[in-house]
Amino acid sequence: MKLSFITDEATQSFHEAVAFARENALQGLELRTVEGFPIDLVPQDTLRCWRAILDREGLSVSCLAASFCKCLPETREKEGEKLLRLCDAADILGTDLIRGFAFFTPRRGALPPRCLAALLAPHAALLKRRGKRLLLEPDPAVNTTNHAGLAAVLALLDPDAFGAVYDPGSAFFDPRQELPFPDGYEVIRGHMHHIHVKDAVLDGTLPRCVPPGEGLVGWPRLLAQLQRDGYSGWLSLEPHYQIGIPPAARQRPLPAGAEFPPGSIDAARESAEALHTLLRDLG
Repeated sequence: MKLSFITDEATQSFHEAVAFARENALQGLELRTVEGFPIDLVPQDTLRCWRAILDREGLSVSCLAASFCKCLPETREKEGEKLLRLCDAADILGTDLIRGFAFFTPRRGALPPRCLAALLAPHAALLKRRGKRLLLEPDPAVNTTNHAGLAAVLALLDPDAFGAVYDPGSAFFDPRQELPFPDGYEVIRGHMHHIHVKDAVLDGTLPRCVPPGEGLVGWPRLLAQLQRDGYSGWLSLEPHYQIGIPPAARQRPLPAGAEFPPGSIDAARESAEALHTLLRDLG
């Protein structure tokens, strides 16, 4: 298993993100917003400079954590252009994984899997032509709030073009309260190509993110299962909390990258240390 982190969970600076990866024994960076820009809007000359730095430092890009199709279905007309830009960025940065979503939930209620698959399927041709895979992620704001819902959509899509991000920590923000492990894992592992690492506890009924291993996900058992199953992909840190500000203000269930406050880099460092401890204990 290889370790990376979603860079804007710690910093908006690309150079600080590179330094953070090296200082915390991480092999990769997962890019979402960098220097204040969504990754698909970063100029290609800048991306080429970043690739040269990553190569020199022995680092990889694990995934582009894009917001592809994180929009209402009726406003999707520009998403095809976004996917083209993401494919170009992925080529430059040397990754074949692009993160996406199954659209914001309309006011009338969640769309059924067959409808969602029909909206996403036309992108398969471009993804396969460019050698990329779109990894859909569960999110409480979109139609697929958990891994079971996501698996139902992916079962109707081309597995050579689509897959899943397994994000067990997000289960505590799921209105349907899916059990992240083993339930969420069992239903999604046949589609899984990438994993986000965060953990959470419940303050009453409200989730609060904590370092991996200190919450309810069950990371020790989950990591042991991943080892048994021969998972060799990325574990990418997504702490979703900050250090040094009041607990009532430090939770951002749906963070927006550039808006992360100070204290995020300390939380990312704490989470990296916690993940390393879990892996050492696993042996």
